[in-house]
Amino acid sequence: MGVHCLQSSFAGGEVSPAVQSRIDSPAYSSWLKTARNFFVHPQGGASNRPGTVFMGRAKYAGKPCRVIPFVLGESEAYVLELGEKYLRIYTASGQVLGEDNTPYELATPYLADEVAQINYTQYDQTLFLVHANHPPKQLTRLADGTFTFTEVPLKYGPFMLSNTDESKKLRLTPYNETASSDGVSATLSFQPIVYPNLAVLGYFNNVWFYSASDYGLDIAGIVAAFNKEFANAGFSAANLGGIIKIVSPQATGGDCNGMQFVLEYRNSFTRPAVLTVAQTLSGGANKGELIPSGDDKFLLESDFDLFQPGHIGGKFALTHAVESQYLSGTLGYQSVSQTLKSGGDWQLRTSGVWTGQLVLEKSEDGGKTWQKVKYFSRANGEENFNALGHLEDTADMYYLRVRSLETSGEAGFELQADAFIQEGVVTVEGYLNARQLVVRPERQVALSDWTADWAEGSFSPFSGYPSCVFFFQDRLGLAGTKREAQTVWFSKTGAHSDFGHSRGTLTDNDAISVNLSGKKLNAIHGAAVCGRLLLFTAGSEWTLSCSGALTPTNIQVAQQGERGASRTAPVLVGNRALFVQARGGCVRDLFYDYNTASYIGNDLTLLAKHLFFNREVAELCYQQEPDNLVWCVLDDGTALTLTYLPEQNLCAWTRHDTQGLFKSVCCVPNRGYDEVWFVVKRTNGYFVERLARRLGSKEPQDQVFLDASVSLKSETPFTRLGSLSHLEGLPVGVLADGNVLAPQTVKNGEISLPRAVTCAHAGLLFTAELVTLPPSLSYGDGTAADRKRRFSVVTVKMLDSRGGLVGTDEAHLTEIVQRTDAPFNAPLALKTGDYVLNLSGSHSLSPAVVFRQTDPLPVTLLSFITR
Repeated sequence: MGVHCLQSSFAGGEVSPAVQSRIDSPAYSSWLKTARNFFVHPQGGASNRPGTVFMGRAKYAGKPCRVIPFVLGESEAYVLELGEKYLRIYTASGQVLGEDNTPYELATPYLADEVAQINYTQYDQTLFLVHANHPPKQLTRLADGTFTFTEVPLKYGPFMLSNTDESKKLRLTPYNETASSDGVSATLSFQPIVYPNLAVLGYFNNVWFYSASDYGLDIAGIVAAFNKEFANAGFSAANLGGIIKIVSPQATGGDCNGMQFVLEYRNSFTRPAVLTVAQTLSGGANKGELIPSGDDKFLLESDFDLFQPGHIGGKFALTHAVESQYLSGTLGYQSVSQTLKSGGDWQLRTSGVWTGQLVLEKSEDGGKTWQKVKYFSRANGEENFNALGHLEDTADMYYLRVRSLETSGEAGFELQADAFIQEGVVTVEGYLNARQLVVRPERQVALSDWTADWAEGSFSPFSGYPSCVFFFQDRLGLAGTKREAQTVWFSKTGAHSDFGHSRGTLTDNDAISVNLSGKKLNAIHGAAVCGRLLLFTAGSEWTLSCSGALTPTNIQVAQQGERGASRTAPVLVGNRALFVQARGGCVRDLFYDYNTASYIGNDLTLLAKHLFFNREVAELCYQQEPDNLVWCVLDDGTALTLTYLPEQNLCAWTRHDTQGLFKSVCCVPNRGYDEVWFVVKRTNGYFVERLARRLGSKEPQDQVFLDASVSLKSETPFTRLGSLSHLEGLPVGVLADGNVLAPQTVKNGEISLPRAVTCAHAGLLFTAELVTLPPSLSYGDGTAADRKRRFSVVTVKMLDSRGGLVGTDEAHLTEIVQRTDAPFNAPLALKTGDYVLNLSGSHSLSPAVVFRQTDPLPVTLLSFITR
């Protein structure tokens, strides 16, 4: 007697073979053995993914790039193509072009292997981008189609902790003559990764020098081969107990900055690399390089060996205590007094017999320009003045003086400025030697005396630059440099470029720096703002919060866990943060639980570990509409989707492939749905592609289920479809007027159609496949799991679908017939209904229903009923 089995939902998604025997699980009836190029709806059904629309070729066919969203509203959203030293811009309509009808392009400093590590955030019409090797940058939209890409003009900091060694001092002196620099070697030190099952090849400056004789890592052999090949050029390598150190010639150290040392790990010497590790020489300076003098240039001197070429572009702060200053004298007709320095508080007394006007003036640029502070007028018989005042409450230093206008008589005056503390800030512009730098003042240094109260800037080529950026309570947040990996810096409130602080007592809007004091040195890898600031480090998760506004005295930092995170940027889904756990092969969520009054989370990949085996998640993005999908791109070029609806305990994984490799993904809003964009590496290069909207129309001719596709719709019938040069020489699938045509090969960027049509889509074919698990059956004498069974009949419930093959295995697939009395060549409409098919095949311990869609048409499966 037949047994009827219902699988009414696919909400469990594809699960790992490790759990496929768990028939005791309540969710077993919704699990799938395979869900390829399908995604799961929150309601429980499953649909094949739409195809992708070709938006443009990446600039370089052989160099990787990525896509980044830049959203200014639902009606204005851009997608950025970021590659080696360039940035291009797309909209949903296509690539933004310049006036010369070529792609609109902006220059960037990022190399091809750096773009994947760029972290970004947006504030209003500005996108902030950071990378550990470059100063923070900003992309600003000026008008529709007009953008600027500049360095973020950070000022007045931030700085490391002040020097505490009284014997180490700095001072600022004039720099009047051009001088030459000392030579400094460019260096590189790193601990290479050891893979016992992989062979290693070594390259330096694009020159192959080493090939392993066996599997594993032979550091001594690599060092010996390097020295043999490059010693005559002045380079040297050393094995420091598992650490490789490379040093360039001293006199040409600057020329060697940027040279790369590359190790390729391969399964065999004839196969492509499975992992490439590139390290870059840096810190060198050429001997005898002339550093010219000029206006506003000074010499920063140290009484010990401190400076390196990598300090160029960085900052130093020198603090001096300035004693109270006093100035007195007399002023006649239109004369000017000498000057004194002031931190803001001043007192002016006048004496003598005079009439007319005196003016107190201030200068904020060292005496180059002057501004009026206050007028003092005296007529015959009036008293002299004794006035007090305070200039703007800033950390700047002022010069003060008194000027007489049209006065008669001799006006005596006494001008006094209170003692103050002045923190001068200088920016490094040139390296001379280990004790001298050429600098330009950013904020005036009060004195030329030696001072032990100094601090080094947190950002420079030597110290590194932030690798993480975010906004929190209207403050720009930066985090995680090479030397301060656990530090977070906040700008002043509302002044996103200002990292300074007030003189004396801190104010609520001053810049802030916070150090995460964990058990280990775990670099900050990512941040997300969800009520509190969530910080993800290499080994732990933290929250930063405050009661009310964030101020220097109102910060609470707490560690929430010790899972750790990779450098893949987290995404927010509602009030939860999704992040990639350390080592890259696990996606977790993090949210506040009111029952435990703490942050907790789950391993979202627990039931689908096979999808992540020996793989790392490279990028995440969240497509909220229409199906709450989290898209993941893995390092092997596979894409995954997670249908994530925690309030319904829904967590369903599916996988996607194409004729190529998915390399990057992002999401931008559009009217009524969210667009997903990809960078895909295909046979003919890197392409920027947009996922087509699924069922934007239910007309059969409007369906786009082909990858890298091109479409043409016209009132005038046509027989040729062009704009296919990106698929030159490849066979493409065709949907013409709603009918599936035989594949055509692209020649000269076009294909010929067998008949005239008014709507056609052409692109790469892909197969969508869904395979069920064996039904969970129990008989009176026990389980049926160890008994052979066979499916004889299956009922497929479908929604707005057309086409598909159903069977029990690849060799026994039956087409679902939907055409009945429709005219020949008329496009068959999408249909909703039940389709009953007799199945052939043999008995098996693990019978399954296999559904496959090979046509470029939509299918949505609601349930299977098997007999």
